[in-house]
Amino acid sequence: MLASRKLTCLAAGVGALMTVASAQAAEFTGGSFSCLEFTNGMGQNASGRVQSVLARQWILGYLAGYYRTQGKIEYTEDAGDIDKLDTLMVQKCKEFPQATIFAMSAQMLANEPRKLPKNVTADFSPAAYTCGQHVDARNGAAGDANRADLAENWAFAFIQGAKNVATPNMEIRAENKPQLIGVMNKACGNARDTLYGDLAALVAEKVKLQ
Repeated sequence: MLASRKLTCLAAGVGALMTVASAQAAEFTGGSFSCLEFTNGMGQNASGRVQSVLARQWILGYLAGYYRTQGKIEYTEDAGDIDKLDTLMVQKCKEFPQATIFAMSAQMLANEPRKLPKNVTADFSPAAYTCGQHVDARNGAAGDANRADLAENWAFAFIQGAKNVATPNMEIRAENKPQLIGVMNKACGNARDTLYGDLAALVAEKVKLQ
């Protein structure tokens, strides 16, 4: 439970790390980040703290995409449910430290529906965040642009999770990330009222990867 509290504290403090995390989000992928790095970065002063924040966000995006494609997604604001999922992330990563967070999410978390936090960060709620908000954030001040970068990290993971329902263990290569996010951003500009998560689901369904 101590590890879970550390992770919850880490997630709650993402606002203070947002600028740094934003700079790293563009390069972050779940297939290149290990469970050992994830757990090692949970400490308040850990050198990998920002990466662990991004990793938790990536995992939540992955699970959202996987569950949404199955028609089983459910968001919650209940602290107990959120703590339960955070604890499970830590537990599984400690059991398999050399696994990537992609492999851990696909093989150990997505196997059954789990309630996901309604708010991924203090400024990003997938159930309410619209394309219009995203477009404005990308073109806004630094703080808004940072939120947009973090939302795109979530979206890339969402698409990965959605694709794995039909093609288990297929990993979307990092070089595909700019293309996929570019498609989303272009579509968002023409559909401002659409929920960002709904658009991510549509892109995941329509885009073919080889």
